[in-house]
Amino acid sequence: MIENVNNLEELRHIVNTDHRVIILDFFAPWCTPCLMLTPLLIDLEKFFKNKVLVIKIDIDRYPRLADAFNITSVPTIAFFFNRILWKELTITGADIGTTYENVNILLTEHNDGFLPIPRALLFNPKTDLSQ
Repeated sequence: MIENVNNLEELRHIVNTDHRVIILDFFAPWCTPCLMLTPLLIDLEKFFKNKVLVIKIDIDRYPRLADAFNITSVPTIAFFFNRILWKELTITGADIGTTYENVNILLTEHNDGFLPIPRALLFNPKTDLSQ
């Protein structure tokens, strides 16, 4: 079930007590891609059953929450897991495929709190990021 959060304290409580992957969907009611994303996020919750919680945050009604996460455009999807905000996995845009992939990464490969390995490195080990 998609939840709505009204303030930072409520969000902190959920993040600190919930064991699921928490998806923050920063949206605006005037944003067409945001509106198109909502039913897809409902399907994502159903697909992963009790392993995912989607929280919708209306940036117009709750600008302080958007500011707390430096949200500059919508839709933006952020991920919490094991009380950690996984900034590396944040998505700007209505990219439901990457959202599924990121949830899968958190549930399978990174249950231990280590940073995710970018998918490009898994398929192209010759990539050298130090140069």
